[in-house]
Amino acid sequence: MIVKTRRFGDLSIEEQDIITMGGGLLGFEDYTKYVLLDHDDKSPYKWLQSLENPELAFVVMEPFVFFPDYQFELSQNDIKELEVAKTEDVAVLVILVIPENPREMTANIKAPLVINMHKMKGKQVVLNNEAYPVKLYLFQKK
Repeated sequence: MIVKTRRFGDLSIEEQDIITMGGGLLGFEDYTKYVLLDHDDKSPYKWLQSLENPELAFVVMEPFVFFPDYQFELSQNDIKELEVAKTEDVAVLVILVIPENPREMTANIKAPLVINMHKMKGKQVVLNNEAYPVKLYLFQKK
């Protein structure tokens, strides 16, 4: 299928590359179909592009790059909903906010995206851990 996007132009997307985000993302609940695109080969950043809204694309990354001790447990309901059989099938991503000054970039580690890459099913999980904020600076503020 060909998908029109504002940022990437026309994209040719294979059916097996479509991620269905159950319930959508916070604030964007109406959009549930996405594709994950590499920023470039050497970058830890990726793009989560909506297939239903050409304007909607999020910069995401694996949180472990900046936060190696980041961990949480999925509820049994989440495991069932995502059809997780093996932890190796699960990718964890966090949404980044990149302001004009990239040194002030933040990650939302309070509500990670959990994706079963084998089934291409995902959801945004809001964690009850108070140590994980919605806006965590990736670089120390000076």
